[in-house]
Amino acid sequence: MNSRFLILGVLHRGDFHPYEIKRRLQAAMVECYVDADVGTLYYAVRQLEKDELIVSIAQERVARGGMRTIYRITDEGRARFREELHRQLDAEGPVAQTLYGALLFLHFADPGVVKEALRRRIARLDELIAKLGPIREQLEPVISTGSKHLLDHIDLQRRLDRSWLEDLLADITRNGIRDLANAALLTPR
Repeated sequence: MNSRFLILGVLHRGDFHPYEIKRRLQAAMVECYVDADVGTLYYAVRQLEKDELIVSIAQERVARGGMRTIYRITDEGRARFREELHRQLDAEGPVAQTLYGALLFLHFADPGVVKEALRRRIARLDELIAKLGPIREQLEPVISTGSKHLLDHIDLQRRLDRSWLEDLLADITRNGIRDLANAALLTPR
């Protein structure tokens, strides 16, 4: 998950200057569950503008005499964001590393794409869980204590991720994908 993706996601909510984008990401505590350095945000904003995925729309004077630029996402930026969101939903790897950031913006995804991506991820986890059985049987007579507990943890984590994905898929199937009832609550105080 990169800063560019997160910035484009935040700009779907409105036009903001980089400091406000950073505040919103911090309020969502993205650094707790996404490997993205919010400190690189200003560089990412410049790159997004260079790539014409966002545009500056206004300048504001700040209290200390400086100016800050307010940005808006472009139509191309929205399309690129959605493509990346859909790609992220289907990415290989643990759900914590691949899905947590995407879940912040799930309501921007195509529900059909989301459901199919979740089904594929569940099937991949089924395969990974099944592969552990023969490995465990083969190693059981010679496995060390540390290796046994490592295999136990891998198995538990995969089963937990699978259960969590099934719950997410069931919720989306039953209730659809919802956005916040009041997006104004996202504004940090």
